[in-house]
Amino acid sequence: MFEKFLQLLSMTCRHKHTSQPFAAAVSAAPAAAAGEGESGGASTGHYIVCLDCGKKFPYDWANMRRIG
Repeated sequence: MFEKFLQLLSMTCRHKHTSQPFAAAVSAAPAAAAGEGESGGASTGHYIVCLDCGKKFPYDWANMRRIG
């Protein structure tokens, strides 16, 4: 509870609580038009999501770790 309070004060997230890896859906639109560059996971096809703030991160399935 105290950590949540500090997060609210600082407005930052340490991204410690993440989801399981997800496979990104394939779309017909180009990645630049769909805004995939910001959401992460476009280059690998997999991503994880921070359960506290909702930010997406690309995930390397071969090495089983978050990229960046």
